Order: sequence, then structure tokens, then C-alpha cells
Amino acid sequence: MLCAAAIAINYLDRSTIAVANPQIRAEFHMSAAQFGALQSAWSLAFALAQIPVGLLIDRLGPGILLGVSMILWSIAVAAGGLVASYGQLFIARAVLGVTESPAYPTAVRVTSNWFHVRDRGVPTGVFNMGSNLGIAIGPPLLTALMLLAGWRWMFIIMGIIGIGASALWFRLYRDPGKAAPGSADATSIEPNKSARRGAPITARQWGRLFRFRTTWAMTLGAFCSGYGLWMYVTWLPGYLEGQHHISIARTGYLASIPLVFSMVGSFYGGYASDRLIARGMSIVQARKLPAALGYLGSALFTAFAALSTAPAPAILWISLAMFSLYFGVAAKWTLITAVSPQDFCGSCSSIQNFGSYIGGACSPVLTGLVVDRTGSFVLALAIGGIVMAVGAAIYYFMIGAPITDADLSA
Repeated sequence: MLCAAAIAINYLDRSTIAVANPQIRAEFHMSAAQFGALQSAWSLAFALAQIPVGLLIDRLGPGILLGVSMILWSIAVAAGGLVASYGQLFIARAVLGVTESPAYPTAVRVTSNWFHVRDRGVPTGVFNMGSNLGIAIGPPLLTALMLLAGWRWMFIIMGIIGIGASALWFRLYRDPGKAAPGSADATSIEPNKSARRGAPITARQWGRLFRFRTTWAMTLGAFCSGYGLWMYVTWLPGYLEGQHHISIARTGYLASIPLVFSMVGSFYGGYASDRLIARGMSIVQARKLPAALGYLGSALFTAFAALSTAPAPAILWISLAMFSLYFGVAAKWTLITAVSPQDFCGSCSSIQNFGSYIGGACSPVLTGLVVDRTGSFVLALAIGGIVMAVGAAIYYFMIGAPITDADLSA
């Protein structure tokens, strides 16, 4: 639950730019493509930071890294409310991307440390719901703050909240190594101890992860899911306002409907994966099948949304697309712990996340360019649906045998 709360705040801070879309574009006289570039700056910085973050998590542990990063990203989001130019805002978003980058890989490592490999689906779905919660409450909460105090104070208030949350993280989180011998906690995590007995991984072992098709498949599949996810996260308010002419006040709560669906999808993606294992399916198959089905369903419903000409059906199809997308995303995160060694879960998750946020860097700016050229979101949504369908095929057909400690030590 601590990881879910940290990720919820992480996503609230990311969402500030999307909620303030019309006001920021008007104040700094931005085109849709320039606004998309702000999100792309965040995503590219986030993606590049994943490379060292995974190694740091597996060497130093998730507790201290997430707590420190929470402080730094809170300062960065608050700084966004103090900028005086487009260039300064661009830099602030890039810094936010770097400082927010440890959130998901640390949650994956916490889950792999505290739960048996067969039981990680539901915990993964729960911490992944943190992103859904942050995105779902973001539009109404942040819109209310913006209408009350202005978009700049909205950024600053979120920074203050994040610093307070970091203090709670340091007070409440504990590593599994501190569990008392013979306790229920110590017994439950005993199977997670690897043959390496906690020896820090080396950069050479980390580099060997890139020799495996499974690593590349996870990265390419994550690129596709990241493209679809950030297409919606960045442009959903703008889509409702620009395509269907819904007012800013109504957009705040209507945009939260698909995001509530995504929260439900996240939980059931992890739950379905655990149930498939309980019914006798192999761990890898039980993790990758829901991922592939989720992305395929999201592609289908996104196509229906592209064809919608009225607000009500558009929101319905987008809601189902988000449910399916996060159903697949939850399974994707559990898949990491099924195909990577215990001590390399943080590294593998950060490598996969690198691919996701390269997709997230491409999606907002490409969507903005398409909207500028065509004057609508129809073609942009169609492109997103095709990309997610490709991701489904990659996850199902390219990911095979798990990577082992022996593979990396050979």
C-alpha cells in the first residue's frame, strides 16, 4: 500500500501538465505540437534515467532510493509553478522525469522481496492501482485546485504534498531483511533468497541482460503499451475539449471516468494472472497471456473511440480501452518477476520501463503533430490502436524462457 500511495502521488504530479493544458498553452502561446513536446521531454528524461536506476535499486535497495526521489520530484513539480518562459517549463518537466524514474522499479523490487513468485499478481495489481488512482482523481482534484488558485499554485501545492508523503515513507517502510527471525514475515520471504545470497550485482552481469530475446521483447512490448498509455494520459482532457467541445469544468470529472475503469482493470489484470497459475498454467504463460489480451482489447476499443462522433459513446469506448490497457499493464509488471532472477528484478523492470517511456516520449508529440495537421484526434487514436495491437503480439509470441542466475553468471 505504501508503494501504491507513492505511485499515486507520482502520477498526480505527472498529470498537472495535462490538466493545465489550455491555460499553459494560452499563457505561453504554444501550438499543440509544442505542448506535446513538454510531455515528451518528461518521458525521454524519465526513460534515460531508467538505465542507471535499475542498477542502483538492485545494489542499494528500494527504500532509500524511493524516499529520496520523492523529495526531489516534489521540488521539481513545485518549480514548474514558478517558471517564466516555455524554456524554463521544458527544463522543469525534464527534471521531473529524471527524479520520478525510480517509482515503478522500486515497487517491483519491493513486491519481489516480500511475496512468493506465484503470488505476486494481486500485490502488483494493487501497487499498479496507485497510478490508476493518481490519474483518476487527478482531473477533478487538480482542476478544482487550478480553478481555485490558478495553475501555478496547483503545481506548488502538489510539491508540498509530496514532501510530506516522503516523510511518511521514511517512517513506515522497512526492508524484508529487518523481519524478525522465525516471524511470519521472515518465513514468507525465505523462498525469495537467491543463490547469490544478496551479493551486489555487477555492471557486467547487468549488461548481460541485453543478450536475451526476453529482455528485448519486454522492452519493445513496453514501448507499445507506453505509447498508448501516454496518448490517453496526456491528451484525454484536450481530446474531450477539442474533439467533443466539452467545457473545462465538465472535463475535470468526465476525464476521470475512464481512469476509474483503468483502476479496476489494473486489479483484475493481476488477479487473473494469479488465478491462471492456481489453475495449473505455467507462471510465464499465466503472466504474458493477460498482458497480450489486455493490449489487444485496448487496441480494439481505441478503434471504436476513433469512430465515435458523440461524447457519451466516446467516453464509453475510451473507458473500456483504459480498462483493457491496465489489465495488460498489471500482468506486464508481474511478468518481469517471472522471467528475471530475484536479484535482477529492479534492473529488468527499469530496462522494460525504458522502452515504455521511449514510447511515452513519442506518443504525445506525434499525437500533437497529427492533431495540428488534421484538426481532429481520429487518425491519432487509430495510430495508437495499431501500436497497442503490435505490443500484444510482441508480448505473446516473443517472450519465452526465463533468464536465470546461471545465465548471467556464465
